Amino acid sequence: MKKRKAQAVIFYYAENNSKQFLLLKMNERRNHYWQNITGFVEDGEDFIDGAKREALEETSLKLQNVERVEALNTTFEFHDRWGNDVIENVFVIEAKEKWDVILDITEHQDYKWIDEKELTRDSVHYESNYKALKKVRDEF
Repeated sequence: MKKRKAQAVIFYYAENNSKQFLLLKMNERRNHYWQNITGFVEDGEDFIDGAKREALEETSLKLQNVERVEALNTTFEFHDRWGNDVIENVFVIEAKEKWDVILDITEHQDYKWIDEKELTRDSVHYESNYKALKKVRDEF
Protein backbone atom coordinates (compact mmCIF):
# COMPACT_ATOMS: atom_id res chain seq x y z
CA MET A 1 0.00 0.00 0.00
CA LYS A 2 1.29 3.44 -0.90
CA LYS A 3 2.04 5.97 1.82
CA ARG A 4 -0.07 9.10 1.39
CA LYS A 5 1.48 12.56 1.64
CA ALA A 6 0.14 16.07 1.20
CA GLN A 7 2.17 19.03 -0.01
CA ALA A 8 0.92 22.55 0.63
CA VAL A 9 2.12 25.65 -1.19
CA ILE A 10 1.35 28.63 1.04
CA PHE A 11 1.36 32.20 -0.21
CA TYR A 12 -0.15 35.61 0.36
CA TYR A 13 -0.37 38.71 -1.81
CA ALA A 14 1.94 41.54 -0.73
CA GLU A 15 0.88 45.19 -1.05
CA ASN A 16 2.40 45.32 -4.54
CA ASN A 17 0.16 42.36 -5.52
CA SER A 18 3.17 40.05 -5.76
CA LYS A 19 2.84 36.52 -4.39
CA GLN A 20 5.02 35.78 -1.35
CA PHE A 21 5.70 32.07 -0.83
CA LEU A 22 6.49 30.45 2.51
CA LEU A 23 9.41 27.99 2.56
CA LEU A 24 10.58 25.94 5.52
CA LYS A 25 14.14 24.79 6.19
CA MET A 26 14.41 21.27 7.57
CA ASN A 27 16.49 20.76 10.71
CA GLU A 28 19.83 18.94 10.91
CA ARG A 29 18.18 15.54 11.39
CA ARG A 30 16.39 16.14 8.10
CA ASN A 31 19.36 17.46 6.08
CA HIS A 32 18.87 21.26 6.18
CA TYR A 33 17.03 21.67 2.88
CA TRP A 34 14.28 24.13 1.93
CA GLN A 35 10.84 22.90 0.98
CA ASN A 36 7.10 23.54 0.96
CA ILE A 37 4.94 22.20 3.75
CA THR A 38 4.72 18.41 3.45
CA GLY A 39 3.56 15.60 5.65
CA PHE A 40 1.92 12.22 5.82
CA VAL A 41 -1.84 11.95 5.62
CA GLU A 42 -3.16 10.13 8.66
CA ASP A 43 -5.43 7.07 8.53
CA GLY A 44 -9.04 8.11 7.98
CA GLU A 45 -7.97 11.58 6.81
CA ASP A 46 -8.56 13.04 3.34
CA PHE A 47 -5.59 14.51 1.47
CA ILE A 48 -6.96 18.06 1.77
CA ASP A 49 -7.50 17.67 5.51
CA GLY A 50 -3.95 16.37 5.83
CA ALA A 51 -2.62 19.39 3.94
CA LYS A 52 -4.53 21.80 6.19
CA ARG A 53 -3.47 20.00 9.37
CA GLU A 54 0.19 19.97 8.34
CA ALA A 55 0.07 23.69 7.45
CA LEU A 56 -1.43 24.58 10.82
CA GLU A 57 0.97 22.34 12.77
CA GLU A 58 4.15 23.31 10.93
CA THR A 59 3.62 27.08 10.59
CA SER A 60 1.13 28.22 13.28
CA LEU A 61 -1.17 29.45 10.50
CA LYS A 62 -4.63 30.23 11.93
CA LEU A 63 -7.81 29.27 10.10
CA GLN A 64 -9.09 32.85 10.24
CA ASN A 65 -6.06 33.86 8.14
CA VAL A 66 -6.90 31.39 5.35
CA GLU A 67 -8.45 32.94 2.24
CA ARG A 68 -8.81 29.65 0.35
CA VAL A 69 -7.56 26.08 0.08
CA GLU A 70 -7.67 24.35 -3.28
CA ALA A 71 -6.38 21.19 -4.86
CA LEU A 72 -3.63 21.99 -7.35
CA ASN A 73 -4.62 18.92 -9.38
CA THR A 74 -1.01 17.80 -9.22
CA THR A 75 0.13 14.41 -7.94
CA PHE A 76 3.62 13.01 -7.55
CA GLU A 77 4.54 9.36 -7.08
CA PHE A 78 7.97 8.38 -5.80
CA HIS A 79 9.96 6.16 -3.45
CA ASP A 80 10.97 7.81 -0.19
CA ARG A 81 14.35 7.41 1.49
CA TRP A 82 13.04 4.35 3.37
CA GLY A 83 11.97 2.61 0.14
CA ASN A 84 8.22 3.20 0.57
CA ASP A 85 6.01 3.88 -2.43
CA VAL A 86 4.48 7.33 -1.90
CA ILE A 87 1.65 9.23 -3.54
CA GLU A 88 1.65 12.96 -2.82
CA ASN A 89 -1.20 15.32 -3.69
CA VAL A 90 -0.53 19.05 -3.81
CA PHE A 91 -2.72 21.85 -2.45
CA VAL A 92 -2.49 25.61 -2.48
CA ILE A 93 -3.30 27.66 0.61
CA GLU A 94 -3.75 31.39 0.12
CA ALA A 95 -3.33 33.34 3.34
CA LYS A 96 -5.00 36.71 3.81
CA GLU A 97 -1.79 38.21 5.16
CA LYS A 98 1.71 37.46 6.42
CA TRP A 99 1.92 36.16 9.99
CA ASP A 100 4.58 35.37 12.56
CA VAL A 101 5.45 31.79 11.73
CA ILE A 102 6.17 29.57 14.72
CA LEU A 103 8.06 26.44 13.72
CA ASP A 104 8.01 22.95 15.15
CA ILE A 105 11.73 22.66 15.96
CA THR A 106 11.57 18.87 15.86
CA GLU A 107 11.22 19.24 12.07
CA HIS A 108 12.31 22.73 10.98
CA GLN A 109 14.97 25.24 11.89
CA ASP A 110 14.07 28.27 9.80
CA TYR A 111 11.55 29.79 7.42
CA LYS A 112 11.50 32.52 4.82
CA TRP A 113 9.11 34.34 2.56
CA ILE A 114 10.24 34.44 -1.05
CA ASP A 115 8.87 36.77 -3.69
CA GLU A 116 7.50 35.09 -6.79
CA LYS A 117 10.07 36.93 -8.93
CA GLU A 118 12.93 35.40 -6.91
CA LEU A 119 11.66 31.83 -7.25
CA THR A 120 14.15 29.52 -9.01
CA ARG A 121 14.79 25.79 -9.16
CA ASP A 122 17.44 26.30 -6.46
CA SER A 123 14.89 27.76 -4.03
CA VAL A 124 13.91 24.26 -2.88
CA HIS A 125 15.52 20.84 -2.69
CA TYR A 126 12.95 18.68 -4.47
CA GLU A 127 11.86 19.06 -8.07
CA SER A 128 8.26 18.32 -7.04
CA ASN A 129 8.29 21.31 -4.66
CA TYR A 130 9.58 23.58 -7.42
CA LYS A 131 6.98 22.34 -9.92
CA ALA A 132 4.21 23.01 -7.40
CA LEU A 133 5.51 26.51 -6.58
CA LYS A 134 5.87 27.34 -10.27
CA LYS A 135 2.34 26.17 -11.02
CA VAL A 136 0.89 28.33 -8.25
CA ARG A 137 3.03 31.30 -9.35
CA ASP A 138 1.86 30.99 -12.95
CA GLU A 139 -1.78 29.95 -12.52
CA PHE A 140 -3.12 31.67 -9.39
